[in-house]
Parts: sequence; C-alpha cells; structure tokens
Amino acid sequence: MEGSPFNRSALTGRSPPATPRDPHAAPAPSPAPCQHQEERPAVMSTPELQNWITGIEQCLNEVCAISTEGKLNSEQKLRINNLCRRVCHGTSQLVVTYQSLKQKAIQTHADLQHFKENYDLSQQLRALKESVEESTRPVPVAASFADMVKKSPNHFVQPSPVNSIAIYPSDKMKSSDETKTLVQKIIKPDQMKLHVRGLRKTKNGGVIISTDTKDDIQKLKQSAQLTTSGLTVDEPHKRKPRIVVVGVPSSMQEKEVLNCIYHQNLADRLEGMTLEVFLKSINLSHKSGKKDAETCNYIIEVPANVRKALITNDRVFVNWSSCPVRDFTLVTRCFKCQQYGHAAKSCRAEYNTCGHCGELGHLMKECPKKAEPPKCATCLLYKKPCNHKTGDADCPAKIIATKRFINSIDYESA
Repeated sequence: MEGSPFNRSALTGRSPPATPRDPHAAPAPSPAPCQHQEERPAVMSTPELQNWITGIEQCLNEVCAISTEGKLNSEQKLRINNLCRRVCHGTSQLVVTYQSLKQKAIQTHADLQHFKENYDLSQQLRALKESVEESTRPVPVAASFADMVKKSPNHFVQPSPVNSIAIYPSDKMKSSDETKTLVQKIIKPDQMKLHVRGLRKTKNGGVIISTDTKDDIQKLKQSAQLTTSGLTVDEPHKRKPRIVVVGVPSSMQEKEVLNCIYHQNLADRLEGMTLEVFLKSINLSHKSGKKDAETCNYIIEVPANVRKALITNDRVFVNWSSCPVRDFTLVTRCFKCQQYGHAAKSCRAEYNTCGHCGELGHLMKECPKKAEPPKCATCLLYKKPCNHKTGDADCPAKIIATKRFINSIDYESA
C-alpha cells in the first residue's frame, strides 16, 4: 500500500482530537470574508469530463464506505488499492481532456483574432479603394467656346416666322415706356382683330409689335390713330449676321486674316464683290480665346450673302489653316442685373443682382447663400420656374432671349 495516495506520510502527524464544546456556548463568529478572493477559473465542461468526474466520485465513495467498516482485511485493502488506481487514472484522463480542450480554445481564440484582423484589414482596403476611386474620378472640365463650336453640327440659323413693325415717337425725348403706354391706349387688338405675338421696347424710345401675319402689320401701318398721335410707323431695324471663325492663328495680323478669308473662300464665288467691297461690308466685332493661346476666334459681322457663302462650306481657309465657321448667336447677358440684351457697362439698374440666389444688393462672389441650390435671377424676376443656374443652357429666359436675338438679324438676303 506504499503506492496508495491514501497512505499517510511518515512526516505527516495525525490531527489532534476535537476539543469538546459546550452546547450552550455562543456560536463562534464566522471568519471575516477575504478581501482578495481568488477569481474562479472559467468552467469548461463536456459530457466526457462529466463521466470521468462521476466515476471518480463513485470510487471515492466506495473507499469511504469500506474504511468505515472497521479493521480492514486483505481483500478490503486490495479493493481500496484498486479504487485508488482508478481514481488516479480518471484524474489523468481529466487532465488530458482539459489540456486538449484548453489547446482547442486557445487555437479557436487565435483563429478568431486572425479573422478579426483580416476583416478589419479588408474594411480598410475597401475604404482605401473607394477613396482612390473618388480621387481619380475624372472631373468634368468646362468646355471652351471653341470646343462647343467644333462639336456642334453646322446648320443654318433660321428666324421664327414672326412679322414685326416698329413704332417710334416723333418727340425724341420720350421714353420707350411712354411710347408703350400710348400704343396700348390707342390700339385695340380686339376691335382690329389683331393676333399680337409680343410687344417689347427698343432703342430711341420705340417699341416693336410682333404679329402672326403680314395682314396684321398692314392694319397697323394703315391705322390713323398712330399717325395722329404723334407716332411714326417703320420697319424694324435689323442687324447684320455675325459668324465665328474658330482656330485662327494668333500670330496673323487682322488685315492678313481678312484678306485670306476673301481670296481663299469668296473671290471665285461672289461675282462683283471685290476685296474693297468685302472689307467695307464687314466688321470685326471682337476676338475671343485664351490670352497666350496659339489660336483665337474671330467674330465677324458680315452681309447675309457673305454669311451664306461661308457657312455653306462649313470651314474657312486662312493661309495654312482650316477653321470651322458657325453662326454666332450668343446673346449678351448683363452681369449687373442678370438680364439679356445689354452689357453691364450700359446697364441702367440701380442695384446689383446676384447670379446665384437672384436677390438684390450683392454680387455673386459676395452671396451669403452659396451653400444653397442656385436660383435663376432672370426667371425669378418674371416669376417663372427658377430652380436652375442663371444663364443655364436650358433656361427658358435665355431661350426666349436667343430667339428674339435671332429674329432681330437680317437673314433674308441669304
């Protein structure tokens, strides 16, 4: 029995017998709880562990039962020895199983940590990819006027079939507003059966009336009320067409460019038009393009027959260059009042109008509402839908102004 774990060591003394205690004595005070109790380890249990623990408990119970039977004989000692061996074997199995579970738990924890790190890394890579895509996304660049002209199809600009007549006051000091009020007072469209398309102010204190038919124009010309009221009826003054020649070499002098336009494009096509006649009939309105660019654009005011001859060819040859040519119908917009038909230098408005919010009293660069969506100042003034930028290509006010501008140009001779 030396190998039994239940044998007492020679170095271990027996416990002294218990001291008898008075049953009527007060119970001893319970020991104070430990301030720093050891933290219980986490319980890890499986059916296999439970079976080994149950077997060990049964063996220990049998040992206790045998030891209480009194003096032990050889058979009882053998049984206790076998039970102790079984307890040792069960304890070993418990340790092995626990260590196996612990290793699996450690490995699982490591796998989870590795998965978490990979997940975090994938999230960071995804965010980095989105950031790179956002930063490398092509930014739309505003196309230049020359680019728009080159890409636009070449077609003849045609005015709307509107008949117009101009009415001016005999007194040159009268304003267009006064003339408009007088005309509306003496002319009754319902009585004269007129189909009036529009009434607008023009220069020199006059107004222009547009109608559906030429018969309506004749009725107005023959109206006695107009002549007896100090008003003069006349044909509206129409301006010459303007064309834009794109990509003219900036190194060339203006006179050289105009000579090339005549000799390389018109000399053999327009009978009776000499170089002198051509130069007198045209006017270089202005040039556009970047300041230090190798090429620029010529905007030229020309007679209708010259415009037709150049536009029909689609291109104008200037020395060694082949330049696209188009009708120039860009209507002027005032950047002070945001209305069409005049420039800021000739604007009569008292206050600035913002091109972003449409309100009076400040310029667009000073607008306090830049973070808000833009409002078209032109449409806002006339109480039209204004949820678009001032000067936008689809702006109703700009479209109307462009049509009005085209109708004021003399294309009839073409």
